Amino acid sequence: MALLPDRIDAGRVELRRWDPAFAEGLCDAVATSLAELRPWMPWAQEQPTVEGHVTLLSEGNVRFQTGEEWQFVMVEPGSGRVVGATGLHPRGGPGRVEIGYWVRTDATHQGYATLAARALTAAAFAHLPAIDVVEIRMDTGNQRSAAVPARLGFVLEGEVDQEIDAPGQSGRWLVWTMGRADWRSPTDDDVRPVR
Repeated sequence: MALLPDRIDAGRVELRRWDPAFAEGLCDAVATSLAELRPWMPWAQEQPTVEGHVTLLSEGNVRFQTGEEWQFVMVEPGSGRVVGATGLHPRGGPGRVEIGYWVRTDATHQGYATLAARALTAAAFAHLPAIDVVEIRMDTGNQRSAAVPARLGFVLEGEVDQEIDAPGQSGRWLVWTMGRADWRSPTDDDVRPVR
């Protein structure tokens, strides 16, 4: 019942289903990026451990298989280096799914988050027939993250109150949406690296 494929080719990055085999690579990516992740991500408040990531990835693997949510590591083809994580989460109500993403600090400005969000939007509409809307949400202060849905043609639906659970959050989140009927997969030129 997984519904989504275990691997998704996103161009210069590949999305691979969460698996404990990625624990060291994911732990390293989080550890080297804590300063940038801490303001926005509640799970990035403490130094990560490989053991913790084994558990996290194992639990995510089960949720993927049962169709509860679909999380992936972002991997550079060729090198196999973990450059971040992304996923589809059933939030926002019936017929909606939310994309989340983050990229390790030393791999930003390569277009990886945009490529991952483009691939997951296409996958959601291709493999999840009950989904009519894909959302991307972020704190109003997280302008880097907000650039991703804008590049992909998502529409800024508005702002909503959100509980503050990380030190950089404002309590207001931007909600970007893409409807199934409006989706057109942007070309690689639309998602080139940003310098």
